[in-house]
Amino acid sequence: MTHDELTKLIRTGNEFAGIKYAPDSHTFALRAVVELHKPVELISSSMCLECSSDEETVGYPCPTIQAIEEAVQL
Repeated sequence: MTHDELTKLIRTGNEFAGIKYAPDSHTFALRAVVELHKPVELISSSMCLECSSDEETVGYPCPTIQAIEEAVQL
């Protein structure tokens, strides 16, 4: 799932475990986390600027985005 697809899924609402929901404060908080962990394009790959440091580059999707993607695809 791309960052834009994940953002759109969270913004518009979707089904979790077969139950329709409308965006609420939890959804807005989740969207804020996704926005912090957006990809930065490198020459041959993407990295998560939020998770990376001077010592380590963390690829995108980072562990945070991977966990969110797993949760929203239930």
